[in-house]
Amino acid sequence: MKSASIKILIALVVALVVAGGSYWQVNFNKDWRQQYAYSKGVDALIYAFPYYLNTVLRYKWGQPEAPEGQQVPVDAINQFWHATFVDPKNYRDGGAPNADTLYSPAWLYAKEQPIIITVPEIPGERYFAIELAGFDSDNFAYISKRLHGNGGGNYAIVPPGWQGDLPDDVEFVAHNPTPWFYAMARIYADFNDPSDQAVVAAIQSQMQIVGLSDWGQENPPRPAHPPVPDVGEFSDVLLESDVVSYMKKMVISDPMSFWRTVNHAMTVNGVPERDQRYLNDWAALHIGPNQDVSQAEENEQAGLAKAVLDGIMIMRAHATSEENKVNGWGVPPVGFGRSGIHGNFYIRGAIQSMRGIVANDAEEAMYMARAKDQNGDSITSEHTYELRFPPGLTPPARFFWSLTVYDQDANLMLNDYDRYAISGNSGDLIYEDDGSLRILIGGKPPEGMVGNWLPAGESFTRITLRVYGPEKAMIERTWKPPQLKRL
Repeated sequence: MKSASIKILIALVVALVVAGGSYWQVNFNKDWRQQYAYSKGVDALIYAFPYYLNTVLRYKWGQPEAPEGQQVPVDAINQFWHATFVDPKNYRDGGAPNADTLYSPAWLYAKEQPIIITVPEIPGERYFAIELAGFDSDNFAYISKRLHGNGGGNYAIVPPGWQGDLPDDVEFVAHNPTPWFYAMARIYADFNDPSDQAVVAAIQSQMQIVGLSDWGQENPPRPAHPPVPDVGEFSDVLLESDVVSYMKKMVISDPMSFWRTVNHAMTVNGVPERDQRYLNDWAALHIGPNQDVSQAEENEQAGLAKAVLDGIMIMRAHATSEENKVNGWGVPPVGFGRSGIHGNFYIRGAIQSMRGIVANDAEEAMYMARAKDQNGDSITSEHTYELRFPPGLTPPARFFWSLTVYDQDANLMLNDYDRYAISGNSGDLIYEDDGSLRILIGGKPPEGMVGNWLPAGESFTRITLRVYGPEKAMIERTWKPPQLKRL
């Protein structure tokens, strides 16, 4: 009996040794250079993602014509493209567009001389803002109702190191941190009132972008800019479909194109001095300005390719999560909109860039989002949910607030009712007798309360609360959004 036990014990020891040897063989005998490139590559991807996405969007939005059936910006290089209406069915390039304002985006280039943006007088108390962000997606300045009023004016963005004088009728706004930068104008419009949209379209038509050398001309030309590079062998895919489809194609077919694109974007636009330590870490893998990733060793390239495959999925998962939750709502961290300046590259890449392209500074507008109910289950059309603001506790906004629904790709949630948002300015909101406000989401439109209802998607819905001109209580996070309850 004792002998049998010893034999069993010996057999177990032998089996463990063999198994341990196999585990070591599989997991510890890998090519360390490939593993090193993979781990560093994931970090580099998270940091560099805005450089990649902005290159793709600039190329697509710089085309002379929109693909058939798509409502996307076109010819928007050193001039505004104006959305005089919003068509959620034909805009699917992500970025979580709102349903409260009409957009006028532009990709601007200012390296040799200042760019001057002219804003006409905007009648009444209508909200407007022009958000200015570097090629890394971090904001650097605003031209807005909050800062400049609605009287109109001429505003200069000046290249670093430029020497010269601005005309008396031009106001200095900021130095652009990157030669290429992004301008996003938003002007409030009532989407249920075509006549109001026409008023906004008239304002948009008077907005102008002029180079300083042409200032004062009656019909100044568009400021000069270098050629916009294409985005590789998948350019046709991008022009025929949305950005998400393009990225899926790229990740699967040629992940190394990500690094080629990033290296070129960093070469042209540079990397902030504060971030040079990261470049030093990635230089051996040929990632960064003036680098050629094809010079990396074959095993390193294999690791970098896998980093793109996994890194994009990590980013996507992070983009659909919510941090700093308050009553189930993701509350943006301090510095959101300029997350890279604060060293928060996960937030910058996944939420600020991948989910939003850019994000407003808290002083201009604050966003809170959620995709789960009070039980932690996904919000879907299978159920009906209630959001109840107690009397006097609707979102504290100097200008206005809204609720909008999105799908997993950060596009407006398509639905049979063409309802995408509820605004505090909505004329059909119904308040309870005690002054409270009930918002219903999902399910079917409630009889007599359609103005208080938003539809939900079959498998996923993200709800975003926007507050334009947030009051002190919201900026300091002392105001808390109510819980979303499944009924």
